[in-house]
Amino acid sequence: MSDMTAEETRVWKYLLENPLAKAGDVAMNCDVHVDFAQQCIDRIGTPREVFERELLQGLREDEMNQRREVKPTRVQTLETAIKLTAGDRNKAYGPPHRNLSDCALLWDAYLAIRNGAQIDAEAVAWMNVLQKIARSAQPGYHPDNYTDAAAYSAIAGECREIDFEMEKDK
Repeated sequence: MSDMTAEETRVWKYLLENPLAKAGDVAMNCDVHVDFAQQCIDRIGTPREVFERELLQGLREDEMNQRREVKPTRVQTLETAIKLTAGDRNKAYGPPHRNLSDCALLWDAYLAIRNGAQIDAEAVAWMNVLQKIARSAQPGYHPDNYTDAAAYSAIAGECREIDFEMEKDK
């Protein structure tokens, strides 16, 4: 294996874990050109049908039925929340604690004009959950409200943990 390039190593490792992967999937997950991925797949020499048959033989009937079932909405919602908070939104706005702390400063300034109340990052997250609750009370169905509420709830817990650890270190 030491004679392989870094690209080949990534592709072969991916194919070992995903023997039924198509060239496009391999290319996307291994950051290689689709033609290179197809060349690697062609070099394996084992027909796709063999991998499919082995996979099916290895699955018990209940596992096969489970694979055919659609995930419940709550699971899809939470999985989406994980992807968003750990991916695009984290890239766009930075770590939630820092971004929500910035929001807290702005909200503190606004609230100081009104009544002097102080809030922290966790409170901002909970206030965003309340915002999503208010939005979900409106007519229509907007799945992102439920996804965002789940994400902000998890972020509130993370903020509390960070604040707790910072207080312990003082």
